[in-house]
Amino acid sequence: MSSDPARDSLRSTSMPTQPLIDDVAPSSSPLDTQLLELFFDRVPMGVAVFDTDMRLQRCNKTWTAFYEHYLGVPAEYTAPGRHLHELIPGNEDAVRLLVETALSGRVIRQAAHRIAIPGTETYWDVVFAPLFGDGRVVGVVDIVTDATDRVLAFQRLEARIATFSQVAAGMSVDQPLSTTLSQVVGAVRSTSDAVACSLVCWEEDWSRPATAYADSVLGDGFADALEAVWRVRGMRPVELGEYDGAIARGFRDEALADPSLAPVHPFLIEDAPWEDMALFPLVASGVVVGEVAVYLAAGQDLDEDDRGYLAALADQAAVAVRNSTLYRAAEQTAALEERHRLARELHDSVSQALFSMTLHARTAQRHLETAGLAVDHPVAVEIEQLHGLTQAALAEMRALIFELRPGALEAEGLVAALTKQAAAVTAREQLAVDVHGPDGWIRLDPTVEEHLYRIALEAVHNTVKHAGAERVDVHLEQRDTTLELRVSDDGAGFDPRLDRPGHLGLRTMRERADAIGATFGIDSAPGRGSTVTVTVPLPR
Repeated sequence: MSSDPARDSLRSTSMPTQPLIDDVAPSSSPLDTQLLELFFDRVPMGVAVFDTDMRLQRCNKTWTAFYEHYLGVPAEYTAPGRHLHELIPGNEDAVRLLVETALSGRVIRQAAHRIAIPGTETYWDVVFAPLFGDGRVVGVVDIVTDATDRVLAFQRLEARIATFSQVAAGMSVDQPLSTTLSQVVGAVRSTSDAVACSLVCWEEDWSRPATAYADSVLGDGFADALEAVWRVRGMRPVELGEYDGAIARGFRDEALADPSLAPVHPFLIEDAPWEDMALFPLVASGVVVGEVAVYLAAGQDLDEDDRGYLAALADQAAVAVRNSTLYRAAEQTAALEERHRLARELHDSVSQALFSMTLHARTAQRHLETAGLAVDHPVAVEIEQLHGLTQAALAEMRALIFELRPGALEAEGLVAALTKQAAAVTAREQLAVDVHGPDGWIRLDPTVEEHLYRIALEAVHNTVKHAGAERVDVHLEQRDTTLELRVSDDGAGFDPRLDRPGHLGLRTMRERADAIGATFGIDSAPGRGSTVTVTVPLPR
């Protein structure tokens, strides 16, 4: 990236990029003298001559141009008589070996020699050689070629390769997606000339809200503001054709005038170091699953290498998003299959044994009655207790099996499953529980459906255990882009701001809501009941 092409051409070579023809006056000087003058004034290398005190005696135009370029000084800066340490202050240690070697009568050469310049680092291919007179060293010649672009390009290439390796390694181990995408955001600024970077990603089916990551340069809270922007705009599929690769010039000012971007307006301050922006899509299997925003200084351009690198980095991020989705789906599928397996085993073994025990206990009771044993006889009492315990255990086992694999949920849908559970609670607890929802089947991802089901049951069970309510209403309301689950009771209520040690139900419900990308809220106060509300985005 660069905003000054002339500067870059000078950094890589002092030769003009277009043919430049100079007149040369005929000379009667000896050939060696002509060659020396031609070498000194026409070659694309900086040449300077110092005396033994390292004071400048003479330099060519290229050597002077390097100082003009990096230090922004006039040509007079390299006037004869100035000491080398005056010309490049703060680099005494860096040039000590070069100077001492040349003054000792030997030649020293080094590629990519580092010289610190205020605000930047420069690198030079350098030769320091002695000049002799009457058999002794009378001066030093310094011949340099600017290697800064070459070295920085190599360092940037190494950094970019390391970035790809780091992102790839993050996908091959159990690293959270947030860590991988945060690495991508940080890498854009550290391996390019971008001022800052942000990244937004979402599920292919939009079953979860968009998640954002942002460079610290953009300000604390910028990522949260980006997520708010996507919530305001609504969850919708994004087509690849929406990304044309162009740099949006003056984007910061345009964004301030766009009401849909209101959440990020506080971050678009006047002295922000960026003004333009370019977007790169995250594409997985032809589907856009996010975008990388690269923030640029006013007028800053992206060359083809930068565009290729940023596009490749976006592709790498897209693979990470896709892998995370597949990994999470595999985990959920494995957990669901394990619950189903446990449910089958419990049904086929433990529940059958409990059922047999109830039959044996009932048979024993009949034999005792036939034998004329009184109902208050100790044996009769024990068998009656055994019969009651096995019946209770069987009921608990059936409830556990249903919890592991709610057959009504799988076969009839969320509303029907909740209705059956409500009827069971009403019969067992003498508490009126009514379920209100659409008549038809609500099409949901099985994982989302099960989490909503269990959140509703937990809310109802909390009411039974703690609220002392007379009525519970469970509402399922489907809108264009969301489904809202609302569980209300007329019980004692509580202050949701207070910590309630030992009460894990609220935390469990909140965690389940987070797992499906839903919002979770509690409205309650002592004496006026409670309402739990969960709102989950629906896939398009």
